[in-house]
Amino acid sequence: MKSAIERRMEIVTVVNQDGKARVEDLAEKFNVSSVTIRSDLSFLEKNGYVVRSHGAAIPNSGVIAELTIHEKRRNNAGVKSLLGKAAAQLIHSGDTVILDSGTTTREIAASLKAMENVVVMTNGLDVAMELSSAPGVEVLMSGGVLRKEALSFSGSQAEAGLKNYRFDKVFLGVDGFDLRAGITTHSEQEASLNRLMCEISEQVIAVADSSKFGKRSCHMIREFGNIDILVTDSGIPEDYLTGLRDMRVEVIIVEKEN
Repeated sequence: MKSAIERRMEIVTVVNQDGKARVEDLAEKFNVSSVTIRSDLSFLEKNGYVVRSHGAAIPNSGVIAELTIHEKRRNNAGVKSLLGKAAAQLIHSGDTVILDSGTTTREIAASLKAMENVVVMTNGLDVAMELSSAPGVEVLMSGGVLRKEALSFSGSQAEAGLKNYRFDKVFLGVDGFDLRAGITTHSEQEASLNRLMCEISEQVIAVADSSKFGKRSCHMIREFGNIDILVTDSGIPEDYLTGLRDMRVEVIIVEKEN
């Protein structure tokens, strides 16, 4: 029998593919009780994956659901690696930079192993671990409260620790990038910390694969064009590309590997 995590992930797939799934049909499909399925749907609705409706579930097509760090690593891993390498080329010897938490910024960290005389501040535990084997990179941690599902630190302690610093560049990994909603993330505390990171940095660089466009979360980090550089892949929609360039945002496009 499948674990609860496996079953719930498959339920999300079924709902998204079929547009709707009834409790009784899901119970039969997974050979579990209706009570178990209702519990699954309650969990999935609470975390934003589906919307419950009259004994069934339908896709949540508006706000995107938050994935765990392990789920994020599996999504678009090849593209994120390419974006990380491209973004790392914007970092030079002598730079002081912030790497936001996230799977894409972790890929930036992975490309800094040979760098010399670079200071990196991060609120990402896995980002810091990645940089632990980079002898030429001094690593600073923001501190704060650890969000275990995201391996990221945030909160008032994290913000207080950053206020006396100034950095050359901040690299933001984002959950959603929408024309109207702007750059968004799931956590209110992380959004607040990210806004402070932008305030204390000379240059704001967003790094996002094209699956993030047209998606939004609840908490805004930055308005749509209020960044200096975007590093993304060739799947960026034309209206986004045009809009950003009209707002004088430099867009660096990495070609996806076939």
